[in-house]
Amino acid sequence: MRVLEVNKFFHERRGAERHFLDVLRLLSDGGHEVAVFSMDHPKNLPATMPTFLVSRAGFAEGDAGNAWHLIKGVGRLFWSFEGRRVMRRALDTFRPDVVHVHNAYHQLSPSFFPIIRKRGIPIILTVHDFHVVSPDKDAYHDVVGTSYWKYLFVPDYFFAKRLLLVVRAYADRIMGYYTRCVDAFIVPSGFVKDTLLRAGIPERKIRVIPHFVTRSAVSDADAATRSSVGPYALYAGSVSEDKGIRELVERFDTMRYPLILAGRKTMPIPASEHVRYVGERSRGELDALYRDASFVVSASRLPETFGLVALEAAAAGKPFIGYDVGALSEIVERGKTGWLAKDEADFTDSVRKLIEGSCGLDDTETIRRKTVERFGEAKYLDSFDRLTETLRESK
Repeated sequence: MRVLEVNKFFHERRGAERHFLDVLRLLSDGGHEVAVFSMDHPKNLPATMPTFLVSRAGFAEGDAGNAWHLIKGVGRLFWSFEGRRVMRRALDTFRPDVVHVHNAYHQLSPSFFPIIRKRGIPIILTVHDFHVVSPDKDAYHDVVGTSYWKYLFVPDYFFAKRLLLVVRAYADRIMGYYTRCVDAFIVPSGFVKDTLLRAGIPERKIRVIPHFVTRSAVSDADAATRSSVGPYALYAGSVSEDKGIRELVERFDTMRYPLILAGRKTMPIPASEHVRYVGERSRGELDALYRDASFVVSASRLPETFGLVALEAAAAGKPFIGYDVGALSEIVERGKTGWLAKDEADFTDSVRKLIEGSCGLDDTETIRRKTVERFGEAKYLDSFDRLTETLRESK
């Protein structure tokens, strides 16, 4: 089968990009012909498959000082002539059987969706955040629902940005990018499925297919013994205000226990002799950090659609401690593979017990085995193949 994989970034950045790149490899290894539709960027990976790129645009790091990138980014919230032109070339050249979209907003623009639909090619969209049903990509607000204008009164971002996001949400609805063009939504958790149902997405279009743990993560966990750097807790992900980094630093500084932060930084990190920021790391370097950590931690209170950090921790056989938000309870088995706290006191107490070794959690091998059984690559590939075959037959 020929699959055109679509994502706005073609390099390691955050959880969505890691999953996108893992899917590329998994489909290729599984015998599918794969091509990429993405955005040109100096960090892009070397192309080992047909690749179709639109020019760089947006508000991401590195674009803020480029007026033309910003202007194009605003335009692509609604429409992209270039994106539609490049997509036509991709369809004519690669002739995919299915198009699998991850994140297209706003660097690519979903305005190419109708072109694919007109040719009768199924569109699958993996839901990495809430932008398909909410002006706010980080959360679905029940108080807003489908009355997007109410988001103007949500105390989030500055007013001009909220206004732009509301206009974008209404434009997407009018154009029917997600309501009429998408044939199936892959959601990584029951939590996201319930959210989409509340927002009015038909249940027949929703398939729950959790993200998967890669073979490399599991094999690297077995590859070597613990390094000599001593025990430490690990946070891997976006080092930003909304991920609770300040709280993490404060907690570990108070407990005087080493914490390593790894990921793209968008905030100043409070000074602490017990906290070390190691910057962005490659996949192999991250696997080594997971392998050598005593446990993995996150203080984010965002309603995560899945929780890739918790999955990667479990793949390495490491306990995960975080807050009981979003889909994390579908990954972390409370009291077995980790602990999900109800409040700050519970969070601190859980970390302290884990440091002292009094949590009674499963051992490393048990955590790893459970994770592979529940979230193995083969299960994802089988579910994806069955979904695509069903969609192709229906077309």
